[in-house]
Amino acid sequence: MRQTLILQRQDLNMQNKFSDTYCYYAMQSFSSHPHGRSRPCCFSKVHTTTYMDGTDLQKYPAYKKDPNKFNKVDNITDFLNDPKLVEIRKDLLNGKRHEACNDCWKLEDNGIKSFRQIQNEIHELDKGFVKDDGTVYAQTVSYLDISLGNVCNLKCRSCNPWNSHGWLEEGKFLPSTDWDETAYIVGEMSCKKPWFVKAFNEGFFDAVLRHTKVINFLGGEPLVVKEHYDWLEHIVANGWSKNIELHYNTNATTIPQRLLDIWDKFSGIVLALSIDATEDLAYYVRYPSKWKVIEKNMTKLANFSKNRKGIKVHTHVTLSLLNLHDLPNVLKWCEHQYNTWGYEDKWGVHGYQNLLPHFNFVEWPRHLNICNLPIEQKNKANIMLDNLYDYYNALSLKEWERPAIENIKGIKNILNKSAHDGDWEIFKQNTIASDKFRNLNIKDYISWMEEYI
Repeated sequence: MRQTLILQRQDLNMQNKFSDTYCYYAMQSFSSHPHGRSRPCCFSKVHTTTYMDGTDLQKYPAYKKDPNKFNKVDNITDFLNDPKLVEIRKDLLNGKRHEACNDCWKLEDNGIKSFRQIQNEIHELDKGFVKDDGTVYAQTVSYLDISLGNVCNLKCRSCNPWNSHGWLEEGKFLPSTDWDETAYIVGEMSCKKPWFVKAFNEGFFDAVLRHTKVINFLGGEPLVVKEHYDWLEHIVANGWSKNIELHYNTNATTIPQRLLDIWDKFSGIVLALSIDATEDLAYYVRYPSKWKVIEKNMTKLANFSKNRKGIKVHTHVTLSLLNLHDLPNVLKWCEHQYNTWGYEDKWGVHGYQNLLPHFNFVEWPRHLNICNLPIEQKNKANIMLDNLYDYYNALSLKEWERPAIENIKGIKNILNKSAHDGDWEIFKQNTIASDKFRNLNIKDYISWMEEYI
């Protein structure tokens, strides 16, 4: 999600005081689901029962069954101390892997650096705010992880109604999904009555903003949410912005001038670009993104970062069986950005940061996981990954970048797992249904699919 940095020696010595499972996210951040529910981080799929006041739960099936099970809170301390979050922290403090963090454990076990490890490297770890019983003080919040609902201008193949309101209509036409009625109810709740409007308007975060170091925005697509622009201007007007770095996960399809003007008032900007494919395939996989628009926005960001310290941009690639074959093109694109507007001058390192991107993997919908590729395509992908590894391993890279090369081997570990029974057929059926809904044909974008669909 953010820039990967190497810890200084003194930071390594400090980190040795922490358990092997300690997580900056779980201990020192505020994190919300797109519909306002608490969670340890944006990477976890844990279900909690605490919601921000302002969230409309009246149609939520679980709420109808037992309204007393849910907590509606209007302060950060109560939000942070949801019983499930307390349980997770206790385990992590004691060196125990909690199942809520399984997605990070999977990456680490496959030799791929996880978000937990990355964030522990980037941020200052401090156990002083976390009690032995797993509860935390409000001062813990040096990092706000805010999901701005599910309003999005894209409808990516690997997405869902929770994270893109575009799936609310199309999802009902698919033969098989991992979603139930709740996904559509929560999806509508997230876009029609977003939790953060009340929070922003009533100053929910004002008490901690003077101490906040980072605000991370997720979506949906955060850059299309007007309320977040207004809230940033509120932060600027109160004099807090000069000490705050803004982070975004964005699809890079829109970078308006108003936002650049606001960003100029903050201490730094870190953009994680979601780039899963290039050219026409980008349109198909992250529909309906326009590659020319993304390229234009890269030029805009390059110009913005040229004379501005604290602007850092890098790429996240979410791999599925739809785009793994295009990985060489994506890496070539990343390399071009890195060589074109990666700066190292009097302000330090800024601009485009990483030669190699961070890799994510589609776990749900499960049928899009790369392990489900036909054996012939797996064989080709293995050769491709070996060639990529050899290419990058031969380059003279900075020491802090070399660990990213090993992540290419980690992709093979996931690719070569056994396919899930029936998932390839589900993939074909859902693809045909989505293509019909969007008036597309996968064979126009992925030529090797001709023999399978």
